[in-house]
Amino acid sequence: MMEIELVKIDDLVIPDWQATYILRPDMVTLASSIKQYGILSPLLVRRADNLIIDGTQRIRIISGNRHISKEVGPSVPVVKVDCDKIDAMLIHAQVNRGRGSLVAKNLSKIIREIIRSRKYSQNDLERALAMKSVEFDLMMESTIIKQRDIQNYNYSRAWVPIEAPVGTVDPTPMSIESPPGDDR
Repeated sequence: MMEIELVKIDDLVIPDWQATYILRPDMVTLASSIKQYGILSPLLVRRADNLIIDGTQRIRIISGNRHISKEVGPSVPVVKVDCDKIDAMLIHAQVNRGRGSLVAKNLSKIIREIIRSRKYSQNDLERALAMKSVEFDLMMESTIIKQRDIQNYNYSRAWVPIEAPVGTVDPTPMSIESPPGDDR
């Protein structure tokens, strides 16, 4: 059963690994939401040491803005997970891959560290992260900039190399909503 606890912000630990990145406009929007509504979704932290698995950007926003910090207060809601560092990294990758907010280069570092730990096999990670073998192999390279049959491979939307030519993304069309009004 999941229990939500309040934990002091000063007791939370920001990991030295992270596969996510939020663009400035999205950070501003997140900051506005936190200021107006508070923390709407609990952070995920490792029980042993309060290492943040999911929620680092929210804590950075709160810690970096005294007005927001004052509104939120000294504590935030968290769900504690019993796991080691390797499982914390895997949970971080799974949660954020599901959101589509991973930076391939950073995810590559995490995946390589998980494989080095020998706790999970390539097949385990491919299943856990819903990756095709070709994607996984690319993640295992020390430089993710290398191209591997990029012309003949359909990448999932979870990550598309910036070098990917038109037509290499899976064929399911994405609809882009246009802003309302003739002037936009």
